[in-house]
Amino acid sequence: MNRQTVQLGPTVRMLLACDGSTTVLLEALTGETLFVRVDAQGETSPERLSDTIRDALALDTDAPVLERRSCLVTSEDEVVSVNHIVTDNITRRRMGSPDTSIPFGMQLRQQRIPQYRAHVSSGLAPWQGSDEPTLSAFKSYIIHDADGGRTYVHEHFNPRLVQLGDDASLRALPAGLVHEGLPIRLPAPL
Repeated sequence: MNRQTVQLGPTVRMLLACDGSTTVLLEALTGETLFVRVDAQGETSPERLSDTIRDALALDTDAPVLERRSCLVTSEDEVVSVNHIVTDNITRRRMGSPDTSIPFGMQLRQQRIPQYRAHVSSGLAPWQGSDEPTLSAFKSYIIHDADGGRTYVHEHFNPRLVQLGDDASLRALPAGLVHEGLPIRLPAPL
């Protein structure tokens, strides 16, 4: 497996390494309040989820979990991040049906339950919102709360706003890239 280290820009390094609210950081980056656009939200069976998500949430029952697909957008409706969120049943019962007008992480913070975030993965993947193949950063993590609840979050950042950096090697990265100890995974070539 090829491994290479590249120097990602400071903004993307900050977002990938941060263990706090990404929404707050993205609002600081864009200079404006971000809004949520929920594309889908509802119950799903754990068997429909990847092993990574099931393992990260320690799902041991067949009880449906809450799954949400959304985007954070600017006031001009520009997508800042594309998000996939899955909550375990502890968080789901406590929250009820999450408000689709407020970013999920902000709703968790409003409950004032102590929580911490644990990194699952981060890397680069093709951005779906551009005409030309463009790599963009993503990260996923688990939000653990003091009540024992867990929420899986996967965020994929718009490369126009979260620029990877100006290193020429970023344009032709091989699979299996590693950056400063954070696994950066790229899709295998077709």
